[in-house]
Amino acid sequence: MVNTVALVLVKGEKILLLKRSKNRFPIIGMKNEETPEECIERWKEGRIEFEDSPIINYNKKIHIEDYNVSLMFIDATNSEVKLIDESLVFEECRWANNINKVENDLIINVLDQCRINNYESLAVDSLKEFINMNSKYKIRNSKIDIEKQKMDTNKALILIAFSLGVGILFSKFIFGYLGISVAVLTILMTIIFMLIVGVKNKSFLGYFFVASSIILSFTYGIFTNEFFRVLNLLVIPISLFSGFLLLTFKNIEFKLIGFGTSFLEIIIGQSLSNSTKIPSVLRETLKKGNIKKENNHIKSILIGLLISIPLIIILGILLAGADEIFSYYLANIWRYLNIENIYDFILKAIIAIIIMFLVFGLFYSLNCTEVRDVQNNSIKKDFNSTTIITILISITILYLVFTKIQISYLYLNKALPAGFNFADYARDGFFQLVALVIVNLSMITIMNFKTSANNRRVKNVLNSLYSIITVLTINMGASAIYKMNLYIEEFGYTRLRILVQAFTVFLCISLIILLAFIWRGKYLFKPTAIVGLTIYLCLNYINIDNYIVRQNINIINTKHEIDDRYLTRLSLDAQDAVKEGYDKGLIESKYYYDWYNKRAITKHWYEYNYFNNRIFK
Repeated sequence: MVNTVALVLVKGEKILLLKRSKNRFPIIGMKNEETPEECIERWKEGRIEFEDSPIINYNKKIHIEDYNVSLMFIDATNSEVKLIDESLVFEECRWANNINKVENDLIINVLDQCRINNYESLAVDSLKEFINMNSKYKIRNSKIDIEKQKMDTNKALILIAFSLGVGILFSKFIFGYLGISVAVLTILMTIIFMLIVGVKNKSFLGYFFVASSIILSFTYGIFTNEFFRVLNLLVIPISLFSGFLLLTFKNIEFKLIGFGTSFLEIIIGQSLSNSTKIPSVLRETLKKGNIKKENNHIKSILIGLLISIPLIIILGILLAGADEIFSYYLANIWRYLNIENIYDFILKAIIAIIIMFLVFGLFYSLNCTEVRDVQNNSIKKDFNSTTIITILISITILYLVFTKIQISYLYLNKALPAGFNFADYARDGFFQLVALVIVNLSMITIMNFKTSANNRRVKNVLNSLYSIITVLTINMGASAIYKMNLYIEEFGYTRLRILVQAFTVFLCISLIILLAFIWRGKYLFKPTAIVGLTIYLCLNYINIDNYIVRQNINIINTKHEIDDRYLTRLSLDAQDAVKEGYDKGLIESKYYYDWYNKRAITKHWYEYNYFNNRIFK
């Protein structure tokens, strides 16, 4: 690696550049045992003269291909500067052109170091303006401070091999029925993470997310529920990559804004950026050792292959004309390599290469990114406590009246006013209650974050009102579940009704967690995520489709008819209950065979699914 110094010299609103169309920053090669300052002093002679000026050195070495770059920022705003070398020029920062991506990143690193050093000046403002004006490489003010590092070449080659393997498997699996193939890929990704990145932070939540992803991946080899099969395509990678993130970085906390920013920056942004490093890794590998000799051998082999291909075609045609049997076998090979198979091969190859680059970028980012700081900015408390207390008291009075009526008429069966029917009264209002639970949960969380409490007494009053509304909201959630149960008893089970009930249970548990959040100041995001994912795991494995059909068959005696058309729209997971209903004559033959024919024809081991294969037996 060659040691160099990248110079960013700014005088007021102007930056020093080279008079050329690309690579415009001065990059100076360092001599042995020379410091960056000594290197710049040597380079100045005969090129530029300026007085002593503030110097800020970037605190990390930057690796760019074969160079170790020491980045130096000189603020010459208050110095007299004289250009001697005609190849140098000062340009307005805002209008500087032909600045490439690497040079743009160098300026960003300078600004980061100035922020760390609390250094402000006209020159720094000019560089900030350059970043804002440069539309091609315009960036946001990031809430995460990261340092990019370089992966060892041997490890990078191993990662390329693993990534290629994942790409090949993905391109093969994606065109078949998704069975145990999903679990194979998920476990393989976890193994690669352990081998390449390793667990650097023993996070319970990280282990929980990774384990949940693996557990969910096995549902593709067991169940056929279309709803979960589609949703899990999103849940599994998000959960898996979140686990990788938490197991890698100690200073990334599981807080909504900070973690969300880190996920987007590292898992998506850095991964896409680093996915393009494969060619540079391969180039660097070829440059190591006695490469010239090896390159000559490779070149000779490639020339030989290029000459051989047309020669073999000509000789093959002649041999086919000389021997009919040889011509027969040659024709069979050509028929197999028809245009459809060629297109299929090309498509799979393209997909495999794309996935290889993406997987490489992901693990390269996890392994070679150092997170120096994540800004979990405190939310500005700009709600007036007196105003909020007034609002909360009004809402509390309204909810107390509502709860009193519910307890009297819904739970204690008090005689209803004339014109009301208990069955209709008890069943109506489920979705409105769920909406109220969501509104109250959001409202209390936001108010707790945004309301300023001037003293402990005001804080206790606010917390008491929050708690009362939370308890009353829990009653609304319980009432919603009760109403849905009554509705189900009358109209039967459906997938939607079970899922919204499960969601309501999740909301009620979140409200209980909210009580701890109110009084103890604990963050709501982490326990809520654990509860939500746990409930989701249970829903995936309890086989709700079979439960729906069985329960609807069991309550047939209390109903006039059963919606057998809906039941047979459910997945093959319900086969035990559907067959039972068919045997009892409760499900018509045409609906039963429509349901039966939903099975997928599979040919390969990786397409195996328990309920899909079981339907054939």
